[in-house]
Amino acid sequence: MSSPIVILGAGGHARVVADICRSIGREVAGFLTPDVEPGTSIGALAVLGSDERLRDADFVAAHEFGLGIGDSPLRCELGRRVLDAGGALPALVHERSVVASDVDLGRGSVLMAGTVVNTGAELGAFVVVNTGATVDHDCHLGEGTHVGPGVHLAGAVRSGRIVQIGIGASVVQGIALGDRAIVGAGATVIRDVESDTTVVGCPARPLARATRA
Repeated sequence: MSSPIVILGAGGHARVVADICRSIGREVAGFLTPDVEPGTSIGALAVLGSDERLRDADFVAAHEFGLGIGDSPLRCELGRRVLDAGGALPALVHERSVVASDVDLGRGSVLMAGTVVNTGAELGAFVVVNTGATVDHDCHLGEGTHVGPGVHLAGAVRSGRIVQIGIGASVVQGIALGDRAIVGAGATVIRDVESDTTVVGCPARPLARATRA
């Protein structure tokens, strides 16, 4: 029998992850967050404490964990803390997702309702594919990448670590997105994006940096 899942975070993103667990018949024990008083009810679930409970070996051994954090750097940090504590971070896939049989899902990855991930795709640890997004054949998404709602990635798109792709964006086939790249909402990416670069618009272009007078 699978252990109950504890969701890290307690905001809207965490509640969606809890719903994914319910959709696949997994019991959710509650939330961990430093921002809400322990014992507080959020929907039908309670806050069990802060992430300091990851120091409790018995607590960690008795549960599996889901990452309910939308912020990618923080999600990666907490994911590594769970793994360093010996905790289990299963991939969580909504029952209304379509995922090819040969897709490689990294630990702690989350696929929300209506997502499609096609053959040959590889998702690193702590990746989020948000509501209604599509990831086509042979895409490689690096650790902590967040694919926003309604995003469409064509075949063989490659992202580095902690890449954020905003709601409704599209990325054409074969594009590379460097580490920590940000793709703005609704952008259409037709050229590679360098690391630490934000692109916006259609076609997407680097966002001009403010200069001092």
